[in-house]
Amino acid sequence: MTKVPVWVRWTTLVVCLAVSLIVGSRVFDSIPPTLSQRAASLEATLKCPSCQDLSVAQSTSASSLAVRGYVLRHLNQGWSDSQIVSGLEARYGNAILLVPPAGGLSTLLWILPIVLIVLIVGSVGAFIIRQRRRASGVSS
Repeated sequence: MTKVPVWVRWTTLVVCLAVSLIVGSRVFDSIPPTLSQRAASLEATLKCPSCQDLSVAQSTSASSLAVRGYVLRHLNQGWSDSQIVSGLEARYGNAILLVPPAGGLSTLLWILPIVLIVLIVGSVGAFIIRQRRRASGVSS
């Protein structure tokens, strides 16, 4: 039995993952989504204005029903998904989005803890290296 080189294994893995992502993303589907499919997709990404951490699709509150009506009404009028989301953002702010947009303060709030962790780990690592050098008698 011959041993398969590591680069062949990695190449096969990358190709399989790429094909899976392409097929799963439905990039090559020629049938456009129906209005109800578009509505369901939008409702899954919009947050219920009066609920905590529920999507419009999951909630039965009056505010969620109002958002659903807004989505359906504007889809029937021919609006694009981005136009509908922009209209809802103008009305409710970024709080209507289950996943907030990247940029500004939200990006800083995600990056700052990572930077702090890297600095702390680096400082502890440098301290340990200095202590070991002192203990072994090597000057730095």
